[in-house]
Amino acid sequence: MLKGNFSATAIGSYPHENVDDACNLILKTLPEIPCWPQLPERDMNEEMLIQYTEGLPFLKIDREKKSVYVDMPEDNTDELEEFYNKYLSEDPGLFSISDSHALGFSNMIRLLNEKKPGNLRAIKGQIVGPITLAGSLKDPEQIAMLHNPVLFDVIVKLLSMKACWQLDQYSEFGLPRIIFLDEPYLSSYGSAFANLKKEQIVESLNEIFLAIHNRDSLSGIHCCGNTDWTMLMETEVDIINFDAFGYMDSMLMYRNQVRSFLERGGIIAWGIVPTTDSIKEATVDNLIEKMVVAIDYLVSSGIDQKLIVENSLITPSCGTGTMPLEEAEKAMMLTHELTVKLKDKYCIR
Repeated sequence: MLKGNFSATAIGSYPHENVDDACNLILKTLPEIPCWPQLPERDMNEEMLIQYTEGLPFLKIDREKKSVYVDMPEDNTDELEEFYNKYLSEDPGLFSISDSHALGFSNMIRLLNEKKPGNLRAIKGQIVGPITLAGSLKDPEQIAMLHNPVLFDVIVKLLSMKACWQLDQYSEFGLPRIIFLDEPYLSSYGSAFANLKKEQIVESLNEIFLAIHNRDSLSGIHCCGNTDWTMLMETEVDIINFDAFGYMDSMLMYRNQVRSFLERGGIIAWGIVPTTDSIKEATVDNLIEKMVVAIDYLVSSGIDQKLIVENSLITPSCGTGTMPLEEAEKAMMLTHELTVKLKDKYCIR
């Protein structure tokens, strides 16, 4: 079982156009648990809602309008049958992510093989979550795929295979493997804007988590806004990544559920380094202070400090893909400096 011990990883998106620059920044600042970079500034194909859609039936991309949608004709049997036949073959290679959609993936694997960094503890990948993708993809009548049971099921299964494909590529390193589901759409859970049933969310997430677990790997979920954290703790997820800089109090109010989550082996990934304008004033010292206050609060609530430390990771609060390049690099350097100082403070060797 992977111990968190305040090791650092990241969400995935970077503002770089040069893939080697992004990969080298990751290897420099995330020496223990690197991810691969998503580069939406490099190509539209690397935007979150497109990056994992290769192989999705009925997908339409309008590059002039920079829009993506789904248009399923009445006569749809053949394309759906082809998709499910591929899925039932249980061959993730049929759902690979090409360099045209994720140049950072193959380049990160190449650099890991070339540089053979000695501090690696795990390796992380990511996919867009099914709620976010199905909630954002719409048909020509502007109806989201969340409300199309057939295509919602296709999306869940497609993303499961995208996760499994990444894990298979990572297997050569012989390290613990992690896949995060990026679910910003869950920040609207409970509002009129997103009339989602809890059962629908939990069932779809668990289907992907199970596929990840079946490859002896760890599942994570990232939500950059506020959501029903207890609902996520009730899923089979291993790692919950939240914006600890902006929403610390909303997580800490569930201290009893947090304790139960940690005691079952769950890991909290504290997104404590801001990826907003707050990065301009952020320092290692004020971020450490924010973390120590939170940890002390949980300890005073009856949670063993050793349990918290061993089940904690550090990340930026969200992806850095929309940040100016200099600020993104500062966020990554702060993430690295913070994990070093937290390890020192809590005597982690």
